Amino acid sequence: MLRRLWPDTVVEESNLSQNVYLLRKALGEDTQGERYIETTPKRGYRFVASVKEVQAAGSDRIRDELPSPELSGEEKRDRSLLQNARHRRRPAAVMLVGFIGMLGMGLLLYTWLTSRSKSLEPNAPIKSIAVLPFKPLGTEDRDESLCFGMADTLVTRLSNIRELIVRPTSSVRKFTPPNDDALAAGRELKVDAVLDANIHRSGDRIRVTWRLVSVGDGAALSTGIVDKRADDPFALQDAVAADVAQALAPRLTGEEKNLLAKHYTKDPDAYRLYVLGRYHWTRTSEEDLRKALEYFNAAIEKDPAYALAYAGLAYAYISLPADSLFSKAEAIPKAKQAAMTALQLDDSLPEAHVASARIMSFHDWDWAGAEREFKRAIELNANSADAHREYAGYLTNVGRHEEAIAEAKHARELDPLTQLTNFQVAWALIGARRYDEAIAESNSVIEMFPAAHFWIGIACIGKGLNEKAVQELEARASSAKSRPTVVNATLGYAYGVTGRRDKARQVLADFAELFKEHQTSPYYIAMIYAGLGEKEQALVWLEQACQERSRPFVIGINVAPVWDGIRSDPRFARLLQRMGLAR
Repeated sequence: MLRRLWPDTVVEESNLSQNVYLLRKALGEDTQGERYIETTPKRGYRFVASVKEVQAAGSDRIRDELPSPELSGEEKRDRSLLQNARHRRRPAAVMLVGFIGMLGMGLLLYTWLTSRSKSLEPNAPIKSIAVLPFKPLGTEDRDESLCFGMADTLVTRLSNIRELIVRPTSSVRKFTPPNDDALAAGRELKVDAVLDANIHRSGDRIRVTWRLVSVGDGAALSTGIVDKRADDPFALQDAVAADVAQALAPRLTGEEKNLLAKHYTKDPDAYRLYVLGRYHWTRTSEEDLRKALEYFNAAIEKDPAYALAYAGLAYAYISLPADSLFSKAEAIPKAKQAAMTALQLDDSLPEAHVASARIMSFHDWDWAGAEREFKRAIELNANSADAHREYAGYLTNVGRHEEAIAEAKHARELDPLTQLTNFQVAWALIGARRYDEAIAESNSVIEMFPAAHFWIGIACIGKGLNEKAVQELEARASSAKSRPTVVNATLGYAYGVTGRRDKARQVLADFAELFKEHQTSPYYIAMIYAGLGEKEQALVWLEQACQERSRPFVIGINVAPVWDGIRSDPRFARLLQRMGLAR
């Protein structure tokens, strides 16, 4: 049947489920009313309504009046079956015959597919892959966190294959249904192949149907089905990860096999809570950050030895939204403790080393220790875009600009669709005073990331094109939906240097109100005073930012062109000296 009906075509078991779903819809089934199609666990589907043939009075059976060519015995049998089906006068009867035939083929197809996965030799080795968010087959399966979690876990596991570049979850998250064109996603993500998977929950079972698709020609390189109990997520993950890894890289090292099968917790509930934490953390809003912290903490309560949950907790406490939710006095000690615990439990986690390095950079100003941690993270996972991006930011801060540019561009190769990664390229070029290149890089992604207007604005300030800077910064400020932050502060600076003093004063007043409520950094207020030419006030507020170890202060003090007018002041040099950044 496969040879005659679907020659040279990959057919998935999900086709059967989808057609049954459409038939149920056509027959008018609903959750409250009568059902005509019954699901038989582990076997398939069965038509349960009473059916009989009804023939209109006085009518003859339809005959095929076309001349028949000479047929083989097998073809005569097929033709006879077809004619018998066509002789049914009632549409319901025609549907029934087709449905019964489909069920027969479906059951054979299901038996064949579940016994093996079909793998085709690729024309070229797969060097990069994107794991798209899993898609639910029906409305009852629409659990976005489950679909996200399965993909996110697979990304983590496949990242242990050293010869394979796996796009991070932050890049693929946008390709959730209805944005589910796998080939279009693969082209945008610039990968060799995409993993496209459906997930279906039925009673106490979860079934994943996956296919590995070549982005170049759309060919299915491999397909497979995994069916496990819903209460054992690890068995499902293990089976999917092993099958996909085998299709991608048949000759894995012993270490890679061990890492691929590694469970970071044995508690299914702790795992589910961690997945929910990751789901909310990647959404970046303040409300989602709160939920992420709750879920990470709940996962740790379930399993106090869950190193990956501690790493997630550390990341959350040092993320950008955390600045407006927690004081440094509260967030940094919690982040340090979480990162330290993660490393004590599992020193092989690159995520924990990156978190530790960021704390050393932003708060401790332990530059040597931070570099050691960044390098360790990259040693553990050379294809971690996160590690390369954060290391690029470190290198920019300490003035090693050519290395920073190389790291930032490498991070972008690994993760081309993340805004922060693209910003790091522009920021590294700005730090090297290569402003024209920074503007060109930013313009190339401005349609994808409107925030690039801000990056261009900073570069224009460095070039002395302050009027152009105002235009770019206003374009970004008008499109941003969050409360005033670094964009508005930089705009306040630009207003000051272009003589729009009233506007600069208004921005300053806005930040002063936020500062009273502990909702902003003194660094931003210092920026606006610098734009107004009030150097004394700018240095006073910079001193306060230094005392608070404000993250914007740490990131910008040694790089941002807004300080070029006061860099020669001895007090400014002393600030850099206190940070360990004096040259």
